[in-house]
Amino acid sequence: MSEIIQLPQLLRDAEVRAGSFDEASNTIDVIFTTGATVRRVSWMDGEFDEELVVNSKSVRLDRLNAGAPFLDTHGQWSLQDVIGAVVRGSAVIKGGKGYAKIQLSNAPDAADRVARIREGTVSNISVGYRIHTVETSDRKGKIPLRRVIDWEPWEISAVPIPADPGAQVRSGNSGALFACRVTPSIADQNEIRRMRMAMTQRQMQLAR
Repeated sequence: MSEIIQLPQLLRDAEVRAGSFDEASNTIDVIFTTGATVRRVSWMDGEFDEELVVNSKSVRLDRLNAGAPFLDTHGQWSLQDVIGAVVRGSAVIKGGKGYAKIQLSNAPDAADRVARIREGTVSNISVGYRIHTVETSDRKGKIPLRRVIDWEPWEISAVPIPADPGAQVRSGNSGALFACRVTPSIADQNEIRRMRMAMTQRQMQLAR
């Protein structure tokens, strides 16, 4: 049985592909997800492991492929926070990883930050994303696992320090929460059914 919870936009480390800067087009290539499992902590649930499922069915690429912003440290309060954009149609999923091409801005107010990216002194990248559906598994004796089976990258940012994999709320977040469907894993659902059947049989025996 599934339930709906409220989650903020989350962060994950991403990476600039080495040597990918193209001077003629003023672009860089990034890997915005590898789907690695990371340890997270929430006030409500304590510690849990989060695994992003990375395939064409699980990752919603519409926002990225529509030209999602490339931001300065996840900033969202000014147009000056926008220092580039995802090249439309460039976001793809291949081999369990997410790739995208970033068009860097030529605007004067972004020149200093873009120059640092071009020269390689700023090379840390982070992706902000929304979770739509997670599949939970209790894993007896281990930290619970949340497999994110439906999620949506919203923006990619240049950051001075890589995003903390356990970060719960994006930098500069407005506090907005978004609906996320939580459903038990098939193994857990089968275990619940088994327990219910055993209880029903026991009740029937007691009633005889």
